[in-house]
Amino acid sequence: MKKIILVSLLLVSEMVMARNFQLEKSTAEYTVKHLVKTVKGTSAELKGKLVCEKEECDFLIAAPVKSFISSDSNRDLNMQTIMESTQFPLVTAKGKFPEKNLLLKKWTLKALVSLHGIEKEYTAEISGLEKFKGEFVLKLEEHKIERPSLFTVKIENEVPMNFELNWKELKN
Repeated sequence: MKKIILVSLLLVSEMVMARNFQLEKSTAEYTVKHLVKTVKGTSAELKGKLVCEKEECDFLIAAPVKSFISSDSNRDLNMQTIMESTQFPLVTAKGKFPEKNLLLKKWTLKALVSLHGIEKEYTAEISGLEKFKGEFVLKLEEHKIERPSLFTVKIENEVPMNFELNWKELKN
């Protein structure tokens, strides 16, 4: 009987110690470069969850591909076609990191990014405490994305991705 009570107390204490966060007012932005033009597209429709327990945090972030908009709706429709957004509607990032990193102003984050049906690991340098700011360089060809061309010149393969993640801790 004492063992059951002790195990129950341990399980309850672990549940109480888990910290849960969700994204609020967060953004992601891509920058596509071509010889004659640089284009930025931004999404403010990021959804995400961060759970920290046993000194480790797990996160999952998702955004609809269609939610990335630039200053040209025709260009956005072309991007959705190239990205095959009906077949691959989401871009996601997931990973783990030590909970102690939440207290650091600068640290390195590794994330598994799923885009166009292909997962690749990327590394981003993070700054900020509750508001994570970071950047990584996404490679279109690694995700089997056909690079569009203008005047027979393709856009650059490397696409900088900037993000700002505002995590709000949920009350248990």
